[in-house]
Order: sequence, then structure tokens, then C-alpha cells
Amino acid sequence: MMKIDIPTMRAQMAEGDKKRDTGLTEPTTITAIKELSYGPHGIENTFDIYYPVGTTTCLPTIVSIHGGGFFYGDKELYRFYTMYLASQGFTVVNFNYRLAPVHQYPAPLEDTNALMNWLLIHGKEHYVDTEQLFLVGDSAGGQLAEQYATLTSNPHYAGLMDFAIADVQFKAVGLNCGAYFIGQTGAINQDFPFYFGETLPEQTAQQFPVESFITTDFPPAFITTATHDFLKDVAEPLATILRSKGVEAEFHLYENPDGKELHHVFHLDQRNPIGKQCNEETLDFFRKFL
Repeated sequence: MMKIDIPTMRAQMAEGDKKRDTGLTEPTTITAIKELSYGPHGIENTFDIYYPVGTTTCLPTIVSIHGGGFFYGDKELYRFYTMYLASQGFTVVNFNYRLAPVHQYPAPLEDTNALMNWLLIHGKEHYVDTEQLFLVGDSAGGQLAEQYATLTSNPHYAGLMDFAIADVQFKAVGLNCGAYFIGQTGAINQDFPFYFGETLPEQTAQQFPVESFITTDFPPAFITTATHDFLKDVAEPLATILRSKGVEAEFHLYENPDGKELHHVFHLDQRNPIGKQCNEETLDFFRKFL
């Protein structure tokens, strides 16, 4: 079973994220409502809502689930990416969730679900259109987005959880560089013991692999990866499964035209033209379902 040094990994990831975002400023074209709370877990249950300045009516709404291996990340690291999405005519929700190893599975799913329930009750106050919801996620957030979209589209799968799934449906999802097929070839905690626990409850094991619970009601999906994404090999097989269920799924392998390496979660880099292309094409896909 894989062991990782979480403090060291967090430090290394934070260094890379800081380098990526240094010098960026928040756009003046966006209204940002910050530090709202959707649950009882302090800063880990806070979120921001963004929409274009001058917005007076509810807009199609994107909820973003950040990545970070289930143990790292927060909304601050995603604010430039999600503010860009908002600048293109959407309301965007950018939220924190509880992280491993202090909080293990299914804490991030419970938090995502609590956020959705908050949006159903209060969203209109912040121009959230819960009838036109979209979901994006990358890396671990891509896995969470895939799993939560499966929960909202398969009542049988939802019944395997200890919490009631919010009454939401997604018009489409954007799955970027995600960690799919957990449990396909072995115990689900073999790569993520800090997330699932060293001892695996039988109920949890029965909830994986997520892909075995995907149905024809799964939302249309825009699935992306990159030439040097370490999770590249699981992206296209997910698209294949979705298509086999009759779900509209686009698969995109992005690359730099000069052959330079293009890595994991490249779309978060607001200076990267290929990342911008990916984000624009994701939004174009979403607009097909408005």
C-alpha cells in the first residue's frame, strides 16, 4: 500500500501553485461574494460565488470541485480559474471541503452535497440558477465530480450512501485530468489509504468502482487530459464507458503545438494558451445544453 509524506507533498504542491499564480490579479469585471458558509466545519465549509458585474438575474451556474489528491487545496488556489469561468457569462461557485487525512471518505462528497442543498435554498439570492447547473472538477476533484454526478443520476447508487443526495441534476460536467477507476484493479485504499482508511469498511468497498454505477442518465461530459498528465491513461476509457451507456461524451487530449510537455491540471494556468483553449471549449460544450 502506497505511503506518502503528506506535509512534504503539500509544501511541494503549494510551491508550484504559487509560481503559477504569482502576478495574477482578480478581474474587476467580476463581482465576488466571499467567505460564505454552507456547513458546520469552519473554514473547510466556506465558499465564494462569482458573477459578472452588473448581473441582475440568475445565470447558468458552474460548481467547481478543486483537486489536490484529497489532502490538499482550497478555493483560493482556484479563484483565478473560476473567476475566468464567471467572466464568460456564468455564476460560479468555488468552495472548500474537508481534507484527508483528518477527514476521510466520504467527507468531500458529504460537503459537496451540503453545498448543493445550500444552493437550492439560498442560491437565487446570488444569481445561482439551480435549474441550469454544471459541475467541473480536476484531479481528485475530477473523481469527486464523476462520483457526485453518478450519485445524482443513479438512485440505486445514491441509496448506498448514509446521507440523502440533494435534489439536483447537472446539465453537463467537465472532468479534467481526473483520478477515475478507483478500485478497478484492487482495493480502493491501495493508493489512497489516507483518504479511505487503512481498514476498508465493507459498505465503502461496495461503492466502487464508481464506473460500474454509471447509467444512461449520467450528464453529458467533456473529458480532458494532456500529453504529460500522469493520469492521462484513465481519461479516454471513461469517455468510452459513457458513450457505451448512450451518454454524450467528448474526449480531448491537449498538447502544446511545439511539442513541449503539457502536464497535469494545465487548464488552471491562466497564462497558458492551451489551458485557455481547454476552458473555452469546455464552456462551449456547456452552452450546448442551455
